[in-house]
Amino acid sequence: MYLLIDNSSNDKILIHYCLNTKWTQREFNKDNDLLVSVHQLLSDEDKQLIDLGGLAVVVGKGKFTATRIAVTVVNTLSYALHIPVLAVDDWYEDLIQDIQASPVGQYVSAQYSAPANIGGGKH
Repeated sequence: MYLLIDNSSNDKILIHYCLNTKWTQREFNKDNDLLVSVHQLLSDEDKQLIDLGGLAVVVGKGKFTATRIAVTVVNTLSYALHIPVLAVDDWYEDLIQDIQASPVGQYVSAQYSAPANIGGGKH
């Protein structure tokens, strides 16, 4: 099983997943925690974390904090499960082959759609 986590939307979490060769997309409410959404998806498919063969994460769009959270989640899962991880800008047809070609132990970095706006200076 392969997952693509897209946390770039303001109101939903998108998780694309592939069982065998068929990709499916699920939407989760942003009120849910990202890990809760991953857990729910795996439970609904009668799968466990150990069933994951690789991960991808959308970077380069969306909010700064949402991107950081998604990258941290996939890097942590990749490390713990010893599976490959890949950063992409969106889902595409040959994603599984590219995930499989990524070396295990090589992690992704967050890329942002704009500079971070963490607090403003006092004027």
